[in-house]
Amino acid sequence: MSAVAIVCEYNPFHTGHAYHIAESKAICGAETVIGVMSGFFVQRAEPAFIIPSVRAKAAVMSGMDCVIQLPTLFSCAAGNVFAEGAVRIISRIPEIKYLAMGTESDGNILREVADIQLKQPPKFLEALKSALNKGLPYAHAIADATTKELNSTAQLSEILAKPNNILAIEYLKAIKKLNAKIEPVFVKRKGNGYNSLKTDGEYISATAARKLFELKDYDTLSKYIPKQSFAAITEEYSRFPVNPFIYDALTVFSLRTNDISLSPDCAEGLDIKISECAKRYASLCDILNAAKSKRYTMGRIKRVCLQTLLGITHDSQRLYEEAAGKVIAVKNDKKSILKKLVGVAIKNTDYKKLGKDAELCAEIDGRAGGIYSLITKRDGNAFWNGKLETV
Repeated sequence: MSAVAIVCEYNPFHTGHAYHIAESKAICGAETVIGVMSGFFVQRAEPAFIIPSVRAKAAVMSGMDCVIQLPTLFSCAAGNVFAEGAVRIISRIPEIKYLAMGTESDGNILREVADIQLKQPPKFLEALKSALNKGLPYAHAIADATTKELNSTAQLSEILAKPNNILAIEYLKAIKKLNAKIEPVFVKRKGNGYNSLKTDGEYISATAARKLFELKDYDTLSKYIPKQSFAAITEEYSRFPVNPFIYDALTVFSLRTNDISLSPDCAEGLDIKISECAKRYASLCDILNAAKSKRYTMGRIKRVCLQTLLGITHDSQRLYEEAAGKVIAVKNDKKSILKKLVGVAIKNTDYKKLGKDAELCAEIDGRAGGIYSLITKRDGNAFWNGKLETV
């Protein structure tokens, strides 16, 4: 079996994702498509739009063969940790020969950028230090240093500002860092931009899809959500929507009572700033806006807040190498895949077999599932009670 992997969030699943699955399979000539998908919380450091099992089932209905849930330890982290965590899981499975990445730009320039950022030549390092000393966020600083190293124009800066390109570069770096025997494949993104709210054209963004759900504009949505999964997604959203007020209250309480400095994304002084804001404001939105600065982006502050809520600390980083994903959906006629998934849990009891660190990592997933159940007013724990979906 030759398989292609796709790292995804499907928040929610739409026709652009179905195109990406089909195109990835066609380019590679692979027999099987395996997804590694964020779970209850996504890389934007927010609760997922709907529960992972329904998102995974929608993917399997539209051409994917199996979906593995990415450990929360990675899904709530900065882009480099997110990418490395996903590549670690993929690289353990011998049948996976390719990793298909959705990108806004040509793969060759992304390979070149990844090589520069990995090698960090003197000119690059000097520019990076200079940008950081000016107070620029790390993501902006590394983009600035890369542009200067390649003596490039504003065109490269634009390429490095595209979200899918940024993640693709991190996947490329992770493949090289881990010496993974995986061939990167680039699928050009079609349709509206990543954060676009436009609701016309061939494909819309997940951001626009979420907005349409909020507006209950199901007529427009029906053009962009595959027919086979439309009913399941809309029913899940209507029954168990995320309650932002509960999520905000839980997060603010954790910021007032837990040690923020333990967050992996925290830096010297940032914990003090967030703590002061949390004592002053009851609204999470107000806390985020007050804590944001030139050096610390909104994305990073949101990650610190979410990591504090979930109990993800610097000590959790030692679990990275052994963190195991969990299979949450599989196509009925591809169940034979399950026997070939190395280092992946299929049942809750599998974590014990995978080792102590895998168990500790699963405990974080369990906390995420418990909190997600609360904010969607769902009984039990959505992680530990989750059943393998088959289609």
